[in-house]
Amino acid sequence: MSLEAKLKFEQWMSGYLTQENVLLGRKGPVCPFVGPAQEAGVIHLRTLHTEPEDATDDLVHGLRDLLDYFAGLPDPEGKESLATLVTVVEGLPEHRWRLLDAAQGRMRREAVRRGLMVGQFHPNCPEPAFWRSSFAVSRSPLPLVAIRHMDFHDLLFLHSDPSLFAEYRKRFGFRYEENREVPAEFRELYDHAPQLPAASGSSYIDYQRTTLLHALHQPRTNQPAESSFYLAGQSMELLFALVLEEVRSSQEAMVMDDLGRSAWHLRRGTAGMRLLSGFWDLLSTLSPGEFHAFRDALGDASGLGSYKYRALEFALGLSSPSMATAFEGVPDADMEVHRSLHDASVYDDALGVLVRLGRLDRAAIEPRRNPEAVRAAWAGIHREETVSSERLRWSESLMDLAQAFGRWRLLHLSTVERVIGYKPGTGGTAGVDWLRQVAAERVFPELWEARSDLGGGPARTGGCPAAHPHSPSP
Repeated sequence: MSLEAKLKFEQWMSGYLTQENVLLGRKGPVCPFVGPAQEAGVIHLRTLHTEPEDATDDLVHGLRDLLDYFAGLPDPEGKESLATLVTVVEGLPEHRWRLLDAAQGRMRREAVRRGLMVGQFHPNCPEPAFWRSSFAVSRSPLPLVAIRHMDFHDLLFLHSDPSLFAEYRKRFGFRYEENREVPAEFRELYDHAPQLPAASGSSYIDYQRTTLLHALHQPRTNQPAESSFYLAGQSMELLFALVLEEVRSSQEAMVMDDLGRSAWHLRRGTAGMRLLSGFWDLLSTLSPGEFHAFRDALGDASGLGSYKYRALEFALGLSSPSMATAFEGVPDADMEVHRSLHDASVYDDALGVLVRLGRLDRAAIEPRRNPEAVRAAWAGIHREETVSSERLRWSESLMDLAQAFGRWRLLHLSTVERVIGYKPGTGGTAGVDWLRQVAAERVFPELWEARSDLGGGPARTGGCPAAHPHSPSP
């Protein structure tokens, strides 16, 4: 580790991690482990050297080696729970820092199965604080990874995933089951943590968790039409999660400048959005009378409460801190929404690609976006690239997703108008009028606007693309 990196790390620990922070939402230092671990002398420092072209898989291999190294360290007698391995990641370009988030996500289950916790930190890290999700708690002056043993308090990070919770319960369940004194908020999380059903003996049922899946289909009335409404809503929630996952995977490929792989994930995300649009066909079969027969049973339930959809909106660049506040205090949902709010959007990363291609000056997107410059950059790709160009196909895959998302919103509008007319929407919205305003928003606006700057015949299907004055040499 360089002297400069070591000084930055030590200043971050002494000036941030071991201090109270009013934004944290609780009293005490940002990380309650650091101070005691420092006093016990059980913080181990290492450096992970990376190459500028390293991908997520390379970082995963590096993290796995670090887990092995940490597991092989001698346990400090009486201080086992405080032992920590902090590794500074050197050589990773700034635009690839987000690969640490992806690598940590892939390694999390493996680490937890081994009784370990692994966390990533970097200047743009989107991880929110548990007690105040609007605070991005894991931002550090340099990219690094921390590994430590699982602790009783890690229920805060493991309770929402059944497989992760099972590992926590294996190690700390006795403290709850023997009725030992535990904080009330921990008891609440523990008692309501989701658990997977016992094995059924059927490979298909156990793989798809169909017993649990069908048990979750619980309409509130005996009205036959509610079952279609209920199933459509649950299915859309699963598809929102799929599209969000594909969008994030496309971003991961973008920061590696792998436009072909990015387009592949965007293609699958777009297919997910098209499936989502198909559910409006199902919901359009509800007559106004059928819907109103069970509408009162919804209470205040509304699509506004879909945290996966809101996280997807933010991931597409339609960020709104005010919309995120609606989820504050809602277990798990607030973490998911604010993580997406703190993170770069797919469009942010797409513009970063244009910068690295030499088609856009960084000053045109930082600190604020210059719409005219971005619009010109997108138009330039269409003028100067052939339809066989990877860059043009990638930009059009972004447009496919934008169009599919816009179509989903328009179909939402028309379906609501067909079924309830201009009545107020559930959840207190203005119904159709509000949905019409939302449907008018464009994902990737300059990519749409660039079409107005283009003319002439169809895109060329062959030949050499015109040279761009700032394009890197092939």
